[in-house]
Amino acid sequence: MEGGCHCKAIKFSVNKDPFWVGACYCIDCRKISGAPYTVFAGYNKEDVVVKGNTQIYSSSGKVDRSFCGICSSPFAYIYKDSPDKLFVPIGIFDDPSNFKIQEHIWVSQKLPWIIIHDDLPQK
Repeated sequence: MEGGCHCKAIKFSVNKDPFWVGACYCIDCRKISGAPYTVFAGYNKEDVVVKGNTQIYSSSGKVDRSFCGICSSPFAYIYKDSPDKLFVPIGIFDDPSNFKIQEHIWVSQKLPWIIIHDDLPQK
């Protein structure tokens, strides 16, 4: 699968299926994305080939977020204690239609008008 930022300065491809796909409802993801929640696909860093330079924003003591320095599109969420893993927002893939959410996280912070219509795990 391939994808990239809005201005195409960053392009990437993955050569394996993600080890995790989840919807995050935390306030940090809302603020960073401007959306009520973000769906991420988790990959081992070695399985993601990136062309272009990402910028890093340390959004907390535990998390770095990378993004395009030109168009500001988000690229990845990285736990500082697991820098070998990347959590890529599925919206930056060229065709994210085949991703299937496995769980919902930070549902305690979801907006009250968001209704989860599945029986997937909620954390």
